Amino acid sequence: MRPVLLRPAAALVCFALSSVATAQSTDILLNCSTCHTVNSTEGAAGRDIYPDLNGQPARYIEQQLKAYRKGLREHRQMSLTAIALGEGDGAMARLYADAPVPSLVLRDPLGAHDTALNLVNEGDWSRGLPPCASCHALNPKHDRARAAPRIHGQPEAYLGQELRAYADGTRRSDTMGRMRAFSELLTPDEITALARYYAAWDTAPEPSDASDMETRNE
Repeated sequence: MRPVLLRPAAALVCFALSSVATAQSTDILLNCSTCHTVNSTEGAAGRDIYPDLNGQPARYIEQQLKAYRKGLREHRQMSLTAIALGEGDGAMARLYADAPVPSLVLRDPLGAHDTALNLVNEGDWSRGLPPCASCHALNPKHDRARAAPRIHGQPEAYLGQELRAYADGTRRSDTMGRMRAFSELLTPDEITALARYYAAWDTAPEPSDASDMETRNE
């Protein structure tokens, strides 16, 4: 096998990344539960910054770790973690995918989210916007959501930030550019409304309550 020679610029980038990564403890980088709990009793409530990965599709989690590693998503800590994980990203993805799915219910009256519900359930075909629910289901194990994450119960600030990142092209981890195309069509107010609606889903006393609520919303 012929040796692979790095161009000077690429070599400098690799050296810089390895230097930054070694400046942080590998134990800290790989302790994902510090930010992303795997304790099902904590659920998504009160998670104001970090997304809940429990029960998310393994394929999606693995794709996002690769995206951080390739620079298709921008977050310093997550990029370093993805680099440290390397080929172990599949095992980490399966760990979270196998974690208990939180049971969620909408804590607000439906009337408080009219703008978001129209986009979630109907979309806006005049602008080429399909319903959000066509990919993002409450139960991530639903057939239509195998490669799409559950966004119910995720932090409002996180959801708004990611939709804006798709819209301005700084997040490029979406399959075939669909989320970028859809997010570009959303107004700032619609992004805010969607983030608020999905964040309004909270941990439920009984799993059946979440299923009933989702059925009423579809």
